[in-house]
Amino acid sequence: MTTTQAVDRGLEIRAQITELEDKLSIIEEHLRQAALQGEQVELQDPDREGRQWIARGTENAVPVVLTADLVTQSFQDGSILHARLEGMANGKLPLLYRPVTTWKILPKSGKAFRLEAASLLGQTAPAFISAAIVRDKTGIPKSQIKVEWNRAEELA
Repeated sequence: MTTTQAVDRGLEIRAQITELEDKLSIIEEHLRQAALQGEQVELQDPDREGRQWIARGTENAVPVVLTADLVTQSFQDGSILHARLEGMANGKLPLLYRPVTTWKILPKSGKAFRLEAASLLGQTAPAFISAAIVRDKTGIPKSQIKVEWNRAEELA
């Protein structure tokens, strides 16, 4: 396969994927709405709360599960939910949830990060940026190689 053929086929596949994802989204919404109207039966897992509707096709059936057991995955420290759960957990909240503190990058890209660091830190920026770079286990900086299908342009 030549590079030209790879680009052409890759763009063709991306367009098909987008089209199929859009169609699947419409189909899934139709099935969700039908599940709300259809006869619901118990879930296979007796320990889970919820019901299911069996959507029947020509040769296959697909369960559409209506769960009732979504558990909060995380919450803000000091929030109303935090206070409520802590008050009800009798001191055992740390056995069910772990407090996490993380730092998230604010600039939208690595380029913007480097520019902002240079502006804020002056001469110490290069060392700071070097320390902030993701490295593998041997200390070599990690990088990405991306095919940017969304930036494809029609050739003249």
